[in-house]
Amino acid sequence: MSTEVDFNLPDIPDLSGILEQETPTWADGWYEGQIVERRSFVDKNGNERVFESGDSPSQKGDSRNIRLQAVITRKADGRTLATSVLVNYNPMDLSPETVNAVKERASNGGQMGDLFRPFMAIQRIGRLQQIAGVRQLQRNGNGGLDLSPVFGKKAYFRLGQDDRNPQYREVKEFRAEPPKKAQVQ
Repeated sequence: MSTEVDFNLPDIPDLSGILEQETPTWADGWYEGQIVERRSFVDKNGNERVFESGDSPSQKGDSRNIRLQAVITRKADGRTLATSVLVNYNPMDLSPETVNAVKERASNGGQMGDLFRPFMAIQRIGRLQQIAGVRQLQRNGNGGLDLSPVFGKKAYFRLGQDDRNPQYREVKEFRAEPPKKAQVQ
């Protein structure tokens, strides 16, 4: 026995835009922001999500990851973008021998070659020290660096296309001072 229901539906309007949310677009470029100790929000399921800055061992355990939480502000409309910045380093990158080898190679204008990874880590940690306004970040007692001097500090972040997901932006570079040859958006 088939039961057919006859609905007298009116013409259905265009509903295509109702489910889409307007996502603010962030152009590639430099933005001013602030490094924060933690950021949190409530997701669409009502769960509180908390992201904290910190220095912890990498998943493999052969290096360390500094994860910084940042809130970036767009000048044009005051909108903010909450994101994180990752700096990976090997504790041996910070040894006097490695630092001296990197300095020597850099002062001679040579290619970094086998010192490229330590060079990048030293450069990024050096930028964190500049942002913090300290000559040297201290150890935190857990094998990492104490990041508390950078919390609440202003910094400049260059956003670019996320390599894993082109619809998102990631921090490609950060620094203490605004760039000289690019406009801060």
